Amino acid sequence: MFFSKRSDAAHDPSYPKFPLDLRIGAILAIDAGEVLRFTGLDIAWTPPQDELLVEALSSMQLFGMTLVRAYAQHKGTPLLFQFNIDGKGALVDINLFSLLQDIRPATAEEWAVWLDQGGLIGGCDLNAPNGRRYTRQWGEGDAVSPIEATELLFTDAQSPPRSVSHQMMLYAREVGEENENMLLSADREPDQALVRAWIGVDMSPYGVKIY
Repeated sequence: MFFSKRSDAAHDPSYPKFPLDLRIGAILAIDAGEVLRFTGLDIAWTPPQDELLVEALSSMQLFGMTLVRAYAQHKGTPLLFQFNIDGKGALVDINLFSLLQDIRPATAEEWAVWLDQGGLIGGCDLNAPNGRRYTRQWGEGDAVSPIEATELLFTDAQSPPRSVSHQMMLYAREVGEENENMLLSADREPDQALVRAWIGVDMSPYGVKIY
């Protein structure tokens, strides 16, 4: 299957120019050498080597960087490729996540477990259900407020984006010379509110090929 680039004139006015030739319908292929880095390590998830179709794209500013997110699926499980680009436009690294779980708090008390002062999103350490302990990567002190960001998510370059408001925190644990990451994000969308737990790894700037 071949995907052609649409002209800029066909794009929705809010559709940005994505770097790295990223586009909806592009193919992402993870370099085999990247996968070998994680072979034999005690991590819960390793990147797949299949070719993956970009189904949605977004871009947002955080910590002085541009975070470009490309969403795909592998065997029915959502994947999130986050390309971290510095102020000069250079790709620093890539975070790759697989959706571990989504949780749908039903009451204010259940939301408080995640978002109140000292809640799971912002606490110093995270004892995850998989029995592993992760350390908070953003902020200092025993507890910090979740990082807030709004993501404009495009599933079609010709249509307006879907707005997703995040309250999130990144955690990690060292496994050998690598990190296993846990991203917790309380997400509010036009038609739903939920907490997503993503698990993943850090990749080099050359770890993903884009076709």
